[in-house]
Amino acid sequence: RGLRIEKSRRQDDEEDDDALVAATITLSALLPFAHSDEISPVFNHQVQGRVAFGNGVPISSSKVTLNGGEYEAITRFDGSFTFHDIKPGIHLLDVLSPVGFFSQVKVNLPSDPEGKVKCLEYKYPGAPKQAIAYPLELQPHFKLQYFEARPKVSVMRMIMGNPMMLMMGVMALLFTVFPKIMGGDAMKEFQDQQAEMQAQMGDASNPMEMFSKILSGDIGQPPPAKEAPRVQAASGSTKRSKRQQNS
Repeated sequence: RGLRIEKSRRQDDEEDDDALVAATITLSALLPFAHSDEISPVFNHQVQGRVAFGNGVPISSSKVTLNGGEYEAITRFDGSFTFHDIKPGIHLLDVLSPVGFFSQVKVNLPSDPEGKVKCLEYKYPGAPKQAIAYPLELQPHFKLQYFEARPKVSVMRMIMGNPMMLMMGVMALLFTVFPKIMGGDAMKEFQDQQAEMQAQMGDASNPMEMFSKILSGDIGQPPPAKEAPRVQAASGSTKRSKRQQNS
């Protein structure tokens, strides 16, 4: 009876060993088809950088985003920022600051824990890419101005920006230089023509009278000749003849 019990135990152990070997073979055959995420943990990264002006002054309390707001961070008092637990892949980083305009940065995080982080800078949409170092050191391209500075008082700006001042200056220049250019005879002839035109037009303060003269064609014609005072001469001769008769 003891031999039979020992023999049955050996048979049971052999069956267990066979079942274990079969299970091991089955698992090894199914292992290549298993999902990689289920068998190995994913190594996540930290994205670090600093935001400052060109002279080194840090920019604090500015928002930094990844992928259009999927991840957000606020710069510290020294301008630094950190994103934690970021998955490998390509991410777009933007700095939303009220004091300056920054480039957009494309951050490529490797899947290998010992891999190198690569960063490409785009100064504006459509601009050529430029590789930059990591950790990021970001500087604004220019400061944002929300208020227009009051212009300073300038005499030349007042003269050049006022059409009336320009016209007055041109007229003063003509009155000063034009007589010297024309000479004495030409200037006298010009003054005579002006006097004649003023005499023909009469009182320029009455626009209706001037307009009627223009329509009638009186302007431009020579003025009528003045008649000699014949009546006074005749009366004088009659008086002399009467005195001769009386004498």
